[in-house]
Amino acid sequence: MAFCCICRAHVSEWLPHPNRDKRSPLMAMLGTVGSNLTRYGCPACHCNDRLRHLWLYMDKTGLATRLAGSDVLHLAPEPGLERIIADLEPATYVRGDLNPTQPGHQRLDVESLPFADETFDLAICNHVLEHVNSPMRALHELFRCLRPGGLLIAQTPFAPAMHNTLELHERPDPQTAHLLFGQEDHVRLFGGDITRYFHAAGFEGELLQHTTLLPDFSPTEYGCNEHEPFFVFWKPATHAAERANRTAGEAATVC
Repeated sequence: MAFCCICRAHVSEWLPHPNRDKRSPLMAMLGTVGSNLTRYGCPACHCNDRLRHLWLYMDKTGLATRLAGSDVLHLAPEPGLERIIADLEPATYVRGDLNPTQPGHQRLDVESLPFADETFDLAICNHVLEHVNSPMRALHELFRCLRPGGLLIAQTPFAPAMHNTLELHERPDPQTAHLLFGQEDHVRLFGGDITRYFHAAGFEGELLQHTTLLPDFSPTEYGCNEHEPFFVFWKPATHAAERANRTAGEAATVC
């Protein structure tokens, strides 16, 4: 029987994405990695496959045990994950969005964060970078606000079959955005160069695969997409500022 790691319920089956028949044909052709549209929703708590996969990754890698007493920044917070993190009692838990709609959420622009340098131990910024004007500005801001050794989790859809990220000079109309980027409010589709963005901002790390971190977790049973890697990067514990300055020139190659 399928098991939801968010609500801890055993369910008979996963719900398909309600718009799976409207997926951009280009996304299918490119093998874009995002949600699994067949095993998408939990019938008990309605969380999606991306959230279940993310929590499995965080739990398996030990990040869950590091949340207590930590200072956490959570941008565009997912309701199910937000509840779990709050229950683990971080010392500080800042939640925000560009257009907040929930109580306790601040208005935050990831490209211009109002926090001092080295404020947080962990930043969570999932499915945001495909929306922002400049992913490099966003990543530099996240790097700045993290303490040395701090972690960034930043899941995002991407097409590993593409050598480079696809974006246009101007924001496309919704129909074009859906075709090229998979969703009407996306402004880019990251390619196989995705990690270069993080490295250019000063972060270290690589995409970690399901088969590496969760080899014993059946994607069918746990309702996730086995092709989605874990996007976890860290700010080097030593010489962080020097490394960021040294890589600033590289940013222009991926902006």
